[in-house]
Amino acid sequence: MSDYTAKDITVLEGLEPVRKRPGMYIGGVGSTGLHHLVWEILDNSVDEAMNGHASNIAVTLHADGSSITITDDGRGIPVDKHPKTKKSALEVIFTVLHAGGKFEHGNYKTAGGLHGVGASVVNALSTELVARVKRDGAEWEMSFKRGQVQGALKKVGAARGSGTSVYFHPDPTIFPKVEFDPALIRERLEIVSYIHKGVKVTFEDEGAKSKDVFQHDEGLSEFLKKIVSERGSKAVHEAAFVIERDAKPRLELALQWTEATDEHLRSFVNGIPTGSGGTHENGFRAGLGKAVRNYIDTHNLSPKGVTLAAEDIREGLTGVLSLFIQEPQFQGQTKDRLNNPEVTSTVDSVVRPALEHWLNHNRSMAEAIVGRAILAARAREASRAAQAEVTRRTATTGRLNLPGKLSDCSSSGRDDS
Repeated sequence: MSDYTAKDITVLEGLEPVRKRPGMYIGGVGSTGLHHLVWEILDNSVDEAMNGHASNIAVTLHADGSSITITDDGRGIPVDKHPKTKKSALEVIFTVLHAGGKFEHGNYKTAGGLHGVGASVVNALSTELVARVKRDGAEWEMSFKRGQVQGALKKVGAARGSGTSVYFHPDPTIFPKVEFDPALIRERLEIVSYIHKGVKVTFEDEGAKSKDVFQHDEGLSEFLKKIVSERGSKAVHEAAFVIERDAKPRLELALQWTEATDEHLRSFVNGIPTGSGGTHENGFRAGLGKAVRNYIDTHNLSPKGVTLAAEDIREGLTGVLSLFIQEPQFQGQTKDRLNNPEVTSTVDSVVRPALEHWLNHNRSMAEAIVGRAILAARAREASRAAQAEVTRRTATTGRLNLPGKLSDCSSSGRDDS
């Protein structure tokens, strides 16, 4: 114990912690972590589009399969000197952890980038990163290597319009395999075009010499149709239920019941997929359950001899939920789950009355949905009864230890037994 002193305490500065413990920032150094670098830069472009400053996002996977350029026509990262650091804002954003324009609400009403670490983390874990910015009639460029500046910010010429372009090549000394999956990136970009309707998203794969353009003006309604079609289960009712709420918090929802035996919900917060759900999904499920039960009670549709459970109501449900809030509290930098406690009641209070109103004004579809839930409840109880019978039979047909002449006879001869 006497050998363990202050000199044994390591203090990591700048971007050293990112290179030392990348898993803390991107979840790991496997394929998921590698692609998380793309999502970090992409989310910055999406934030510009989300706040009405950009209408075009382009992603290019270069022919080497291991480097990417992401471009948007937003306002462009500021290049003037930061008053505190006396360095250009562009340099600060890419070299300092927890530096960004999203801690205050003046620049972004809602954003997926929250912690000010995304751009700097990508920079720290790349052998090369080149940022180009167009704004105020000029184009600027700055290069980095493993988080270190490779030259001062330079003006490369005049330019029309505004926007930001970021090229980066992940570091092979950090990632065992630096190879991007075009299909995964294409899928994420298409989802962006659904969540942020009207935004034009382009993906060019130089290796495959292909180019895809995504733009969906109907938003979640189109997304839901695609999901239902891909899952291959027939819809129980013709028209989907849709909410498009512009008031704070902004909420969009599209859902439809199908003949599938499971529930399939895709949720997003500020455009970021929340694969592990969170409080917004809890609020959605609570509101949906109350709305359907209220409809059943109001119209005396309660089934006899069977109890409807929450999972019966949601069986076969396919839905897309997108929420936009000012201060999301995500679980970690990978942002896979939302933890804001107040969101549960907020989403519940939006979904319940809207769905209840829709059910009451679409009786034929509502009754088809209720019929679907009752069918699920009967199937569940029948399955449970069958399982109980199998368990009972197994228990009674096992060998019993009975006394004396009441004990089971034992014989290896088939005829005797």
